[in-house]
Amino acid sequence: MEAAFRLKEEMVEKGVSPDAFMHSSLIRGLCEANRLDDAYDLFKEMLDLGLRPDEFTYTTLIHGHCKQGDVKKALLLHDEMVKKGILPDVVTYNVLINGLSKIGRMKEARRLLFRLYYEEQVPDKITYDTLVDCCDKVELKSVVSLVKSFCMQGLMDEADRVFDSIEERTGMKPNEAAYNVLIHGHCRGGNVRKALSLYKEMMEQDFVPSAISTISLIRGLSDEGMSVEVNQVIHKLMASCLLSDAETSKILVEVNHKDGNMEAVLDVLTEMAKDGLLPASG
Repeated sequence: MEAAFRLKEEMVEKGVSPDAFMHSSLIRGLCEANRLDDAYDLFKEMLDLGLRPDEFTYTTLIHGHCKQGDVKKALLLHDEMVKKGILPDVVTYNVLINGLSKIGRMKEARRLLFRLYYEEQVPDKITYDTLVDCCDKVELKSVVSLVKSFCMQGLMDEADRVFDSIEERTGMKPNEAAYNVLIHGHCRGGNVRKALSLYKEMMEQDFVPSAISTISLIRGLSDEGMSVEVNQVIHKLMASCLLSDAETSKILVEVNHKDGNMEAVLDVLTEMAKDGLLPASG
């Protein structure tokens, strides 16, 4: 570090102005040494010389603040760089997501993940590992929200990984909401066998599948030609109807199912869900 500063001084003495790259590299060294005040002095010098900081410079300072637990200042720097037209890259977001996650601000961390997608950047393995690993010992609701976030993006491997670690991270077993979110996600992703396995596991624990996850499963099984499994799921769903007014709808389901008219079955089930005649847990 000191050798780098001596080189900078020698350059100045010879009338050679250090460029933005050298300043940014020195700033990084100072941040790694927890000399944030010195890093800012160099940053100010950089601006005074008319040198333009880039995303590397800002990310270095953001990381320095996150290391010290000052995420508020890190987020202000993020806003500053955006206002100057300097777009954060995936490394910048990873640093911020890590900083927020470590202090338990998971909702804001997930919001940054969605911002990454909005800006059409591609999260990398570090992004997801950070979100998952920093989810340790937090509320079950927060972990389920993370599962849902991954499902919405079609990232089912990540969703499975978080789901499988729920008990370890929260001290609680997955609840109905967690199962329903993951079943629906796998149905959307085309992995209906995995969804069916989760559905059976859920039923064995006396959980009540939601109408949305059940209808998604029926549709997926039907598309795969798994008629035996469709029958089993429909019969269990009909047995769980909540109101006596559901009897008419149940008959419509049975008649259309017998005739092989699955679209009509799904239409009736969807209307039953809207009318509150089916379980709506999760």
